[in-house]
Amino acid sequence: MLEYFVLLPLMVVVFYSLYMTALFPNFLTYTGYGYFLVLTLIFVVLRERIKSNYDFETPAYWEKNSELVDIVMWFYLIPGFAVIIFALIYWFKGKEERKFRHIFASIIGLILFFIYNYAIFELFLGYSR
Repeated sequence: MLEYFVLLPLMVVVFYSLYMTALFPNFLTYTGYGYFLVLTLIFVVLRERIKSNYDFETPAYWEKNSELVDIVMWFYLIPGFAVIIFALIYWFKGKEERKFRHIFASIIGLILFFIYNYAIFELFLGYSR
């Protein structure tokens, strides 16, 4: 169960973006919280079920695990990108004097979000037992 703690920084970034953006109404903010929490719980339960039903040395385990990890990675990545992009647009709206620096920092942040998301799901959770 300790391998799922790597999901915390990913959830913190998305939750912080949802929390700090006044652009989203409260209903949408709470729906976003619920979406990521339910997605995480479903992922943990399904992955543990795969672990208990299949032997680690069989190809069936690795196929099921890889399919689950790929699907959940995209379910995290696409809404997470959308939330962060909308948050960045809202945050940088009206700051004219340092616009290029903020845009560059936000692009670097989105790239790091993608790399961290990919590394967690594909490299860590996709190949771990």
